[in-house]
Amino acid sequence: MKTYDLSWGRTSFLSKLELFYRARQEMRKKSMSGDRIVQAEAHSALSSAYYSITGTAAAQLRASFRPSWLGPLRAALWCFTWLPLAAWCYWRMLPLSERAVKLIGYGGMSAEQCDVRQSILRRRGRSAEARRCIDAALAKHPMEPHIRGLLYAGLAEAFWREGDKTGARLRALVAQDEAKDAEAKEPQQAARIYRLCARIADLTEDGDPVPGYVLRSRARALAESAGAHDQVLKLER
Repeated sequence: MKTYDLSWGRTSFLSKLELFYRARQEMRKKSMSGDRIVQAEAHSALSSAYYSITGTAAAQLRASFRPSWLGPLRAALWCFTWLPLAAWCYWRMLPLSERAVKLIGYGGMSAEQCDVRQSILRRRGRSAEARRCIDAALAKHPMEPHIRGLLYAGLAEAFWREGDKTGARLRALVAQDEAKDAEAKEPQQAARIYRLCARIADLTEDGDPVPGYVLRSRARALAESAGAHDQVLKLER
């Protein structure tokens, strides 16, 4: 099975467990390189896989309570399967990201690697450092609209966490524009951007030209067209 399918197309525990082991094997191979850039790529890639797995695990926990009468049983099963894997990934993804920064710094990291790091930093509640990482990434003038969109979506959440709703709303609008440009070539990433922006729309409420439910509808349509079932699962509320 291709790594893409494990990351985007599959949502089962076994598929994510396979992704976990495959990503670790790839990291071990590259970490033996004498090239610091290759080592940093290995650590960044593994941290990205861990970040993805934690997100899927959280979505699976929410899904376990649908229907609600099966919730307790399915939640108990989640604790015996997903919880150990998610806990490991959650606590290890940031140290791996830190290692990449120590090896080559923000100056040596690609915009995509910076996007992975800022996502992890936000999940760990370090929004100020996430903003610095995003600024470093945007200063590289990434060509891919989906990278710019993800960075601006992350920046929007960072602004919201700092209490600046206007700043959050404005960055989310920029992210949505980038998502539109990314729809043709990277529909799964465009879906991810719309999903992130939908949350900002829900949080900022007043003044949003596009409501959260509309953004989720766009995200779902794109994710389903790309076979990105992992994103569809994360869209469930």
